[in-house]
Amino acid sequence: MMTKERILFISAENPFPQDSGGKLRTGNILNLLKTKYEVDLLTYRNKRGEGLQEYARGFNVHEVERTVSYRQAMLRSLYKWRNCSYLSHADKDMQGRIVTLSREHRYAQVFISHSLLGSCIDIVRRELPEAVIITDAHNFESSLSAQLVKKKQGLARLYFRLNAVWTRQDELKLMDKTSLLLATSEQDGLAFRALSAKNSHKVHVIPNFIRISDYILKPDSGKEKWIILPGNMNYFPNIHAASYFSREIYPLIKAEFPDIKWYIVGRDVHPEVAALAKKDPSIVITGYVDSVADYVRKAGVVVVPLLEGSGTRLKILEAWALKTPVVSTAIGAEGLLCEHGSNILIADSPAAFAGSVLQLLRDREHGRQLADNAYRTLLANYEAESVKEKLLSLV
Repeated sequence: MMTKERILFISAENPFPQDSGGKLRTGNILNLLKTKYEVDLLTYRNKRGEGLQEYARGFNVHEVERTVSYRQAMLRSLYKWRNCSYLSHADKDMQGRIVTLSREHRYAQVFISHSLLGSCIDIVRRELPEAVIITDAHNFESSLSAQLVKKKQGLARLYFRLNAVWTRQDELKLMDKTSLLLATSEQDGLAFRALSAKNSHKVHVIPNFIRISDYILKPDSGKEKWIILPGNMNYFPNIHAASYFSREIYPLIKAEFPDIKWYIVGRDVHPEVAALAKKDPSIVITGYVDSVADYVRKAGVVVVPLLEGSGTRLKILEAWALKTPVVSTAIGAEGLLCEHGSNILIADSPAAFAGSVLQLLRDREHGRQLADNAYRTLLANYEAESVKEKLLSLV
């Protein structure tokens, strides 16, 4: 049997269990790469104390401990002039292991899962000057950073304005140093190409995707009178989305359906989100759950009331896989092949958003039609087999 070539895969976010959009993308790409390569996965130890081995069959797993907290990363960014996310400071913890693995295996390819890990490229380049480095940009981070500035006041606003500048500088350096850059949507691809015309040829779009085998359809036992907002509830676009929905949209829905339940399902619940349930007993905050799919499958409607963001939303793809209809803002559905009234409902004003949710709660047949069309869109464009050939031709 022919021996597979080795590839080093660096991910600052531990991708297992796959309980967020970023982890889903990272884990799904890993599963495609292992069909071609022997994969050495370098990542942080799971913070819940679980090892990767039960999830990461087929990978050689190398875990390190995180020593940089978010507060320390913010301080470090001031003298490094670097994005403040602790992902951007993974070089502090990973440098030694990157050097050791690179010297031991002399990789020809290195895959870096997140543009925020640009600082790790310098370490790889010193050890492996000829290696092909592939960077997977989950988002166009400088755009996200600029959006966050608008939500801040006083000194915090000044700090995050600087952070947006540093993030743009990080992305410019990244475009120079990486061999290939993968973007999740055509919009993000265009943004990266515009950032650096001389490096625009490096940018390729690999959309977010899922493995349909992970979403076994069960006989329809009937949807509950639930609406659901899934996602990592410590991620600022999701925090703002939950607050906006609670303030502007949910009261309009409750006026028509007083017995409605709104489930917020996701890990790392921010205090601002947790406070919503204290004010309204019809809002159920689950925190981390073993299977978000079980909640999405039962829900009458998945809501995506995002006002900021970049990339594409895996929460929508999961809803499509589970045949639950989706109502989203335009920015929430950005980058996906979707059409209002065909496979999704798009609404940007509170009244229109509430009206769309109410329409689906009242008309189950319309919801089924939307969900069936969305399922077909998913299989044709966002299922692992539909992107496998393109990804493996690049990497």
